[in-house]
Amino acid sequence: MTGKTEGAQSIARAALLLRTLSTFGATGASLMQISMLTNLPKATVHRILAAMIGERLIERPAGTRHYRLGPDIFAFGFAVRESFDLKQVARPSLDRLASETGAAIYLGVRSGYDMLCLDKSNGASEPQALLLEVHDRWPLGIGSFSLAMLAFLTEAEIDEVVEFNQRRIREEDTLTFKHIRRSIQKTRRNGFAKRTTRSYRGLAGVAAPVFDDRRYPIASLCAVSDASSMHGSYLTELAQKLMREAALITKLYESGRLQLQQQEKWRLAVRGSARGLIPE
Repeated sequence: MTGKTEGAQSIARAALLLRTLSTFGATGASLMQISMLTNLPKATVHRILAAMIGERLIERPAGTRHYRLGPDIFAFGFAVRESFDLKQVARPSLDRLASETGAAIYLGVRSGYDMLCLDKSNGASEPQALLLEVHDRWPLGIGSFSLAMLAFLTEAEIDEVVEFNQRRIREEDTLTFKHIRRSIQKTRRNGFAKRTTRSYRGLAGVAAPVFDDRRYPIASLCAVSDASSMHGSYLTELAQKLMREAALITKLYESGRLQLQQQEKWRLAVRGSARGLIPE
């Protein structure tokens, strides 16, 4: 392998480990767990983890053998939040949909192999008990709000996500991924995803993807209501409203990113000091 190929492989493996650790949250994961989920040898995983600890990208809490995302990852998130702040852009759409439909409306974004619930707007007739709450992470493919994202990824990404998430779940949960390809095709045909959780108080969710200007999925809008109402004209109108608001979010998101200018206030301090305006 050439140096360039080895370098690209190292970056890809480091990114894989970061995405894997993101699925465990604050509890972190053991070396064995990370090796099993990534299909990488333990020696390779240990070497990459050690290097990323030195760069503060991950950490190993004292008294444990677990690894978790480090402080610099948190800082990076703040550095790019203005460029990717979908929550602020999408909030009017969430409130509008909740008011018009009465359903609980969610905004979800991808985080590695998971879907992260970023925001929620309460509807007047939403079910009393809901499974999904803000900041919850669900594996991509579980639930309509993540299926809407998964279905419109590239084929290579879908293969990677499905293979990874199948290794995470228990045997009794494999039914979700047994027919995942059929669900993906149906979602693509309809333009939206629909899932019913009859085992949990008969809830049903409908979700539409939010694309960027390249038609790449960056988020999803999801409406959750009683399964008994999710059919016929109500379902059709709800899906259309979700897709209409998703298209609006795309326009606002792209226009906002084009107009964004970084304010580097430290430059004012440096210039002031150079001119003698700020005492040394």
